[in-house]
Amino acid sequence: MEKFRWGFIGAGMIAKKALYPAISKSNTGEIYAVASRDADKAMTISPKGLIYTDYDQLLADPNVEGVYISLPNAFHLPLAIRAMKAGKHVLCEKPLGMNAAEVREAMAVSKETGKILIEASWNRWHPRTKRIQEIVQSGKLGKLTRIRTAFTYDGLDESNIRLDPTIGGGILYDLGPYSTVAPLWLTGFPKVTDMEVQTVWHAGGVDETTRVNYKVGGVPAETVTSANIPVSLWMIVEGTKGSVRTGGSDSFVSLNNPSTLEIEIQGKKKVERFDACDPYQLMADAFVRHVRGKKDWVMPLEESLRFAELFDAAFALMGKPI
Repeated sequence: MEKFRWGFIGAGMIAKKALYPAISKSNTGEIYAVASRDADKAMTISPKGLIYTDYDQLLADPNVEGVYISLPNAFHLPLAIRAMKAGKHVLCEKPLGMNAAEVREAMAVSKETGKILIEASWNRWHPRTKRIQEIVQSGKLGKLTRIRTAFTYDGLDESNIRLDPTIGGGILYDLGPYSTVAPLWLTGFPKVTDMEVQTVWHAGGVDETTRVNYKVGGVPAETVTSANIPVSLWMIVEGTKGSVRTGGSDSFVSLNNPSTLEIEIQGKKKVERFDACDPYQLMADAFVRHVRGKKDWVMPLEESLRFAELFDAAFALMGKPI
């Protein structure tokens, strides 16, 4: 299979530390060009040395087959639409849009142009993530009774763009695509009801701790995201016959390290172990094969829409405009 020629839009930390090494190791694609307003940054992740300081110049390059977008949150949707209209397939960092209306707009453009658009929720490609979803949906845990998830850290620098409300800052946009939405895909996206939200606001105007509790298909889900609570990561699903939980402190971010899954069913406990892997590479490779017409799993846009709808409901309850 001919290597997919990627164009990177944005040359920040995620692009440099995650997708750059992932695609560098890949047999399906190569980084053909990088566009950034900082040419020096772009050069550090452009193996071919091809850089643009204007995003539209990269989009006009006929050799670029698809783009990876890693700009601040508020710029994801506009660039994704411009890229698809320029004839490029798009892998876009999460969140795909700032609200459900934006995601619907992106879905319409994807359908209109015939270009693939995927939200880069990289942890969904991890074998452990797929395994916990398989166990939950198999019914082995019996009737589900509770789902608990957490993704928190502290010590966020005051200059961090995650604290800037003008470009889509806030912890729900940052970590919510991991922990807050997990009960949805774990249970197969049944109806969400009885939502309650508790928020601690940062002085700059963004949410820095957000607890979102709701019922999904009647099952209580308790979720928390935070940039001012000591590091906590967990994903625990409980049922009438047993429970399953991610082991260690890497529940949503296992990258190039072995990981575990703790399972208890009808009193019998076991630990499943997973070899170290790079979910970013698994995601990028699956994306390329999907574009090439293979049947690799990629996260459907319908799931991105359900996530955006959940965030819209949470923002409405916390009093934040969407």
